[in-house]
Amino acid sequence: MTGQRAAAEPYATRFETEVTSIDGRRVWLERSHFYGAGGGQPADRGTIGDIAVADVQFVDGEQVHVLAEEPSFKPGHRVLCSVDWSFRMYCMRAHTASHVLVGAARRLLEGAAYAGLEIGPETVRVDLETGTALDDETLIELDEAVNRVVWESRPVSWDDVPISEAREREAVAFDAERAADAGAVRKGRVRLVTIEDENDNRSGNRLSGTAGPTNPWDISACGGTHVRNTREVGPVTVLGGSSPDAGVTRIEFAVGPQAIERRTAEKRAAFAATSALDADLEEVGDKLERVRSASGRQ
Repeated sequence: MTGQRAAAEPYATRFETEVTSIDGRRVWLERSHFYGAGGGQPADRGTIGDIAVADVQFVDGEQVHVLAEEPSFKPGHRVLCSVDWSFRMYCMRAHTASHVLVGAARRLLEGAAYAGLEIGPETVRVDLETGTALDDETLIELDEAVNRVVWESRPVSWDDVPISEAREREAVAFDAERAADAGAVRKGRVRLVTIEDENDNRSGNRLSGTAGPTNPWDISACGGTHVRNTREVGPVTVLGGSSPDAGVTRIEFAVGPQAIERRTAEKRAAFAATSALDADLEEVGDKLERVRSASGRQ
């Protein structure tokens, strides 16, 4: 198996196992479903034998669990472990949403290539290498594309393939160094996460660049945890874009409750604008432009 057990079995969050080694607050287990931080995804939270897990590190192919306090159990003891499901599911949704976003960016931004990920507690950042500057209209198109893919309930899958095969597949986004840092490469094999294209029997508009099930929306080397279907991602809201470095475009978005809160704020602002301008929503932009033009002549 390439990568971490948590990535291979992301829905498993309660398990019993044997403690194999302890060094102060650092604990090693015979089998672990905790995700060790990597590839921009934070470590899982949870408990081992009723003691809170402060951090999980993935070192030399195994998880090192850092507890909040030194444990009373000893090596050889069996312990009940619990992964915080709420946080695990948030990371699964956020990570899958980032892949959906990258797929949309490749279709909407010329030459876009994945350059990094950071899943924060409230927002997610995706960095892209691209020569295309972001404007408001592009951000809107990205937001629409991501939410359309979520709505279309596309299957998400993961599998290990030989590195040589991954390199030969044109659709695969594969950077050996980044994939290794993310724990997606091991013993000549790479873990690929695939978001399928829209099924042929589904109706609705297609974005330019999609074809059929043989042309996935996104397929990338990744060691993170993911949901099984894009519908599980839930609401997504693109918050904005920036350029932290030359040639790098950063897109920030929110999923879940934070996305709903942002949409609520946007809705309030839209209603306030229609009321203040005495205009329908579709007319607000034109009316604002006329107001700016009039102000500029004074």
